[in-house]
Amino acid sequence: MSGLAVTRAIVIGGGIAGMCSAKVLADYFDEVVLVERDQYPEGFEHRRGVPQSKMFHTLLERGRRDIEAIFPGFHKLLESRKLPKISFGFNCALMTPRGWGRNVPVPVQRSLFCTRGFLESAMRDLFTADPRTTLIEQATATGLLAQPHPHGKFCTGISYKIRGEDQTQELAGTLVVDASGASSRAHQWLNAIDVAPPREHQLDPLLTYGGQLFKLKPNARFPKQWWWTHGAFIQRVPPTDNAAAHLIRQEGDLWLLTMVAGDGHDMPKDRAGIEAFLHRMRSPLIYDMLPYFEPLGELTSYRLPKNCWKYYEDWAETLHGFLAIGASTCVFNPNQGQGMSVAAGDAGILRSCLAQTNAPEKLPKLFFKEQAKFQRNAYQLACSNDLKFASVQGPRTLSTRLFNWYRDAITRAGAADPWVARNVAEVDLLLQPISKIYQPQFLFRTLFACVFLGWRQRPSAVERVAPQPPGPAVIPRRLRVTIRNSLGTATRYVAFRLGLTR
Repeated sequence: MSGLAVTRAIVIGGGIAGMCSAKVLADYFDEVVLVERDQYPEGFEHRRGVPQSKMFHTLLERGRRDIEAIFPGFHKLLESRKLPKISFGFNCALMTPRGWGRNVPVPVQRSLFCTRGFLESAMRDLFTADPRTTLIEQATATGLLAQPHPHGKFCTGISYKIRGEDQTQELAGTLVVDASGASSRAHQWLNAIDVAPPREHQLDPLLTYGGQLFKLKPNARFPKQWWWTHGAFIQRVPPTDNAAAHLIRQEGDLWLLTMVAGDGHDMPKDRAGIEAFLHRMRSPLIYDMLPYFEPLGELTSYRLPKNCWKYYEDWAETLHGFLAIGASTCVFNPNQGQGMSVAAGDAGILRSCLAQTNAPEKLPKLFFKEQAKFQRNAYQLACSNDLKFASVQGPRTLSTRLFNWYRDAITRAGAADPWVARNVAEVDLLLQPISKIYQPQFLFRTLFACVFLGWRQRPSAVERVAPQPPGPAVIPRRLRVTIRNSLGTATRYVAFRLGLTR
């Protein structure tokens, strides 16, 4: 391997970013060591070091594709374990800030919805089956090892402690990847070796999440008119309505209730407090669904950390052989479910960078530059959305206000023009960069739909704000007749060609 004297890579953190990174590095290093502070749980249990794991999680299409490329068979393994298939507008009701979303007559599944433990268990099974990786569990990284270099410093490994032991151990390597997430201590590690950490941008969304698992009561059945058999999702409404709630079906016939409280408010803990919170929502839908369920355990609350961008792409210092990936470099409000997908996407970017060079003195600058291009989309969407709410303290620049106005216009246009809705979904699913919404065709279709196609918006203005979602979408009768006649003609033609009819 050109440029590497010791073919060992060290990954700090065994979450999604860590497992994906270690698997990618295994194609370029003789040995990859993953250092994880927890003991990996059995089955679908939550990891102790991931306090947000008991909240609602989404894996967007971009993330699913990236994980599938790194761990072939990932999606098939999830489906074999009864992954729930959820489609907004088909079997799950969605209330956006404008009201109830458009219903669809056929399922459109562009994201995976399951517990974090369920998702990580599949990844762990595929990761631990690779003999090229070594896992050190219950080990906490305590610092970086470094040596002088003619052009900066060279990271030569890490120091760590095994839980329950006093002795600090050292592990040498040529490349160190910090994938320890939002709780990363890289700032302290870098200062300890006299390397100034990168500057940061922070924005506090002032959000508290609460999550609780439920299951349907014995013999409980939803009313027949409730087509939302897999759950309901009610979003926040800027600038002042800072409460949201989701009751979504998960794997194994579990249901997850997630509540979001803004303005720094705490989560209710008892059943009466939860019911009061849900009763105050714009729609009583989730409140009406709750009597059909019984709780499994207590509600767990989690205060969301600040949005934080660490400018590694503009880092003035040089520490060869050191990378930071995923939430170790960029933390943002997962309002659009982009966290896990960004972590997986970063690992995909690492793979493409390694294909260009594996020299530790060249890889960091290349990787940080490419990673920032990808992460900036999700970070801008998250911060701009947070700044819509009056309680969030931060500069509302002219560009931010214009961006939020344009996003609202796109939402209105998407309700009237399915082409706009499909294409903006590509951006929200991280399949396309945010620059797509500024392309001439997209700008024209958005403007045209807002000005001339308002009458085509579905649901209607009255249906959007009704307490219950509008009825299920159906395929138009004329289209159903056309499809039926076409299938009949095709069947008769095949039978004739096969000699089954005269």
